[in-house]
Amino acid sequence: MKISIYTRQKNGAGRWRYKRLNTGRGRRPASPKGAFYLRHTTPEGKQTFTPAGDDLDVAIASADTLRAALEAQARGLTAAELYDLTNAIRIPIRVAVETYLDQKKNKARKTVAQYRLTLNEFMDSLDTKVRFMDEITDDTLRTYKKFLESKGFAGKTVDTRLNITYFMLKKNGVKSRLPKDEMPTVEEENAVPYSEDELTAVFAKMDAEEQIRYKFFLGTACRDKEVTFAAWQDIDFAKGTYHIRRKEDVGFTPKSHESRTVPLPASLVAMLKARHKNPAHLRWIFVNEDGRPDNHFLRKLKRIALRAGLNCGQCKTTITKGKDDRKREAEVTCKTDPVCEHWYLHRLRKTCATRWQENGIPVRTIQVWLGHKNLETTMLYLGVTDVEKLRGRIDAAFGD
Repeated sequence: MKISIYTRQKNGAGRWRYKRLNTGRGRRPASPKGAFYLRHTTPEGKQTFTPAGDDLDVAIASADTLRAALEAQARGLTAAELYDLTNAIRIPIRVAVETYLDQKKNKARKTVAQYRLTLNEFMDSLDTKVRFMDEITDDTLRTYKKFLESKGFAGKTVDTRLNITYFMLKKNGVKSRLPKDEMPTVEEENAVPYSEDELTAVFAKMDAEEQIRYKFFLGTACRDKEVTFAAWQDIDFAKGTYHIRRKEDVGFTPKSHESRTVPLPASLVAMLKARHKNPAHLRWIFVNEDGRPDNHFLRKLKRIALRAGLNCGQCKTTITKGKDDRKREAEVTCKTDPVCEHWYLHRLRKTCATRWQENGIPVRTIQVWLGHKNLETTMLYLGVTDVEKLRGRIDAAFGD
């Protein structure tokens, strides 16, 4: 951090001008006259002059102090800590977190927000004495795990947040990690595709607009935002495909930053062709009343399921009811409210993947269409075929 010492003198025109003093080794002026000023760059990038008294020795000492303070501010340390040679080469946790988040800023906004929330919680869980990356130990992570559990998070949530923290630590050379037997238990549920009867019943309660939206989910195995930002230019009617690609102007990036092309069933292509003749929007396929890309698909699906009488009746949760000053928390069940946990968008995605598998599509191809990096993830999406569909083969196996 460069700090220069100046004096201020009048020029021939009687105007004040700053003049730099060369105070390097062996070049110190014999009898300079004050007042002295320190020229430096503020953290905001602005060049400024700070008064430093009338004595050159005092000005030099002030320059050293200011340099230390500015360097400390840039590194997240106090000036006192900076003077300690050990601290000067250590990485403060807060600095490491901000650097890591900056490195991940090109990921999807939702992902970046999740990283920031998780790492802020991690820092909130730290003992006040733990300030540097090299002070993080397995016990530090145990404390963080207990902190998350005290908030009532499920095992899967705790596992996810611990792993996000591990990624940040590994990036900074910290090897601390909880042993596997101390990690929370995460129960992986097998993919349960919707049955033909369930789909028939729920689509029967949809109007034409709702049907095309949810048949798009069912026929493409797309994620929520991939449907929200589906554009007409992404549809190849001749090939019957939908190309999922980045749209920077609206902040949409496919998961893992990977574009991909998925097939459309012929029935969905026909519905889209009919819609394209008189589109509600020239760019977006699905828009809301304001003409913007539609969302809230999950909330609407749950309402339709309730309307169709398809809720299980066992789910309970607490929601906010009322408006403005009449808002209140109320415990409800899916018998009366659209909160059934058995109706969610990802299940449509799993249903599509299972149908592909049942009809002979290679698993590796399904992996690409789903946008998965790992085949293991894809396998979790493939449900067990409905017994009734296999009844003939089961009976044949026993000669019946």
